[in-house]
Amino acid sequence: MQLYIDNASHLVPYAVLLLVYLVLAYHDDLLKVRSLTTGMILLLLIGFAGFREIMTPDMERYRAMYEYIGSENSLAIEPSFVYLSQLFNRLNFGYHAIFFIYSFITITFVYSGIVNYTIKHKLSLLLYVLIPSCFLNLFVEMREVSAVAIAFYATSLIINRETKFKVVKVLFFAILSITFHYSAIIYWVVFAVFYKFIKIRHSTWYHLFLVSISLLIPTSVVIAGIHALAYPFLPGKYQGYFNMFLEMENQLTESGQLLKSLIYTLMAGLFSFWGSRFEKEDDAHIFVNLFVVGVIVLNLTRSFADISRIAYFFLIFQIVIFPLIVQRQRHTMRALWCACLIVGFYFTQFIWGLFYYSEEAGSYVFLHYQNALFSMMR
Repeated sequence: MQLYIDNASHLVPYAVLLLVYLVLAYHDDLLKVRSLTTGMILLLLIGFAGFREIMTPDMERYRAMYEYIGSENSLAIEPSFVYLSQLFNRLNFGYHAIFFIYSFITITFVYSGIVNYTIKHKLSLLLYVLIPSCFLNLFVEMREVSAVAIAFYATSLIINRETKFKVVKVLFFAILSITFHYSAIIYWVVFAVFYKFIKIRHSTWYHLFLVSISLLIPTSVVIAGIHALAYPFLPGKYQGYFNMFLEMENQLTESGQLLKSLIYTLMAGLFSFWGSRFEKEDDAHIFVNLFVVGVIVLNLTRSFADISRIAYFFLIFQIVIFPLIVQRQRHTMRALWCACLIVGFYFTQFIWGLFYYSEEAGSYVFLHYQNALFSMMR
């Protein structure tokens, strides 16, 4: 508790962000202009994340990669980062440009996907902000977070029955997601292989059986199998990940990873029970199935954090499922209490995420937020 008290002042920027978000999102009756309100919310989030100063080792590496792009010191990386960096360097933009464009792309695609999934846009977007592996992760793994957002939107086009030129659009955005982070390849392969599973309604017991089995299978078995089947086709960076894992014979599951797996396993059971209560023509079971696949992936890869990030592509669907639970409540007060409980649950995750300790950085990385715009005003 003393740690939280000592660092209370560092929480102020995030408290202001959430307060302004809530004021903008839930005072439509006063502002009277819904489109303007939505635009202001998106600008708030993009401005907060896009104009951040360097506060994590990953951001420092991104700055270096941006500044050395095209030189002999540049690293092999996805084409989106290369082309955007080359463009901004030619325009003599500083490294903040690459942070901004990735934040803009990520939040825009997340919101566009949300609109296709649920009418509870602002609650869904709020949950995205509160989940540490989503919004806060822009400060660490921004390439993969952007790829997750684009894949999230592309998947909404698959599910939406009214999408015109569906095949062309989905193919385009699927390829685009891969150009932002190569891990999207795995998402689309898993999605294609388990497409029939995702489309079919399953019982809660079946979901729980699959998730429980995934907790019992050692990560080493999964990695060895993937290594044998997919290793020759992977980019060099991911071949390195597999080689590193296979050499770590005594690798133990981190306590944080195990706790995360247990929490998401319980959430999968809750979502499955809820999803089984609705009509067959309802699409809610698709989101539940995608989330369950994500939990299975997380459980199977829990001993290796870098590989477990593939689960992000599936776990993001929790920001759709919970708002749908609220949306289906018949009584206003019940819906309100349900929304408050959900936000409270995610708010605790948000606070926990802010106190994420990085051994590499030697500090609680998110507690040192600075915004470039405010710095220039001083």
